[in-house]
Amino acid sequence: MQDQAPVLQIVEVLGPSVQGQARPFLCRGADGLLYYVKGQQTNRSSLWREWICAHLGQAMGLPIPPFCLVQLDEDLVRELPPDWRHLGSLPSFGSRRCANASWMELGMAGQVAKALQCDILVFDWWVHNTDRTRGNPNLLWDGGQQAVAVIDHNNALDPGFVEADFLADHLFSEQWVGVTEDLVTRAHYERRLCEALPAADLACRTAPEAWLWENSEFDIPARFDRDAALALLARCASSELWRTV
Repeated sequence: MQDQAPVLQIVEVLGPSVQGQARPFLCRGADGLLYYVKGQQTNRSSLWREWICAHLGQAMGLPIPPFCLVQLDEDLVRELPPDWRHLGSLPSFGSRRCANASWMELGMAGQVAKALQCDILVFDWWVHNTDRTRGNPNLLWDGGQQAVAVIDHNNALDPGFVEADFLADHLFSEQWVGVTEDLVTRAHYERRLCEALPAADLACRTAPEAWLWENSEFDIPARFDRDAALALLARCASSELWRTV
C-alpha cells in the first residue's frame, strides 16, 4: 500500500441516518460540509467495498457523490451518546450529503435517462452489486435538478453473486438485452470499464492500514480478499464479463 489518502476530520456528529442498511451517521467535517459516515459501526469488508466502488464509479463517470476518508477524534467519540460511540475513531468512509436529494422511490426510476440506466446496470454487473433492486434502489434523486446520485456499495464485490437473481431483481434490468446484444455497445462498455479499472488498484493502495484488520486491536485480519476483488474486476478485459451462467 502506498501513502494513505488524505483524511478529513469530523468536528460534529448530528446523528444516525434513518435510511441505509449500514445506518451511516450524518456528520460535519472540518470543511463545514456534511457527510454520511460509515465507520466501526459496520465491518471492514463493507468499508473496502464502498471505497473501491466509489473510486471505480467516479472513474467510469457515474454521478457518485464526492467521497473521502474521514475520522473522529477520540475525545469527540467519548462525548457522543453511548449508542453512537460505535462509530469509532478509526478512519472511516465519508460520502458527502446531496443537499437537495431524497431517497429515490420506484416510481421515479423512469425519470433516469436511459443511457444512465445502462451505465448503472453495467457497473453493478461488473462489481457484482446485488443491492440496487426495485425494492431498494439505493439511488438519490434531486427533483429540482432532475439528477440522480449513485450511493451505497457496501454489498458489492459479492462472492455469492448469482447472475440470474441479479437480472431478475435489478432496478434497470430491462436495459440488459439492449446492452448485451449490440456488439458496438458492448465494446463501448468494455473500453470504459478497462479505462476505469486502475482506480481499483489506486483505492487498494491508498486505503487506511487499519482496514487490514477486523478489530481495533489489529490482531484479526479483515475478512476481505483484495486480490479476489481485483481479479473479479479484471474480467472487464475479456468476454467473461458478459457470462450469465
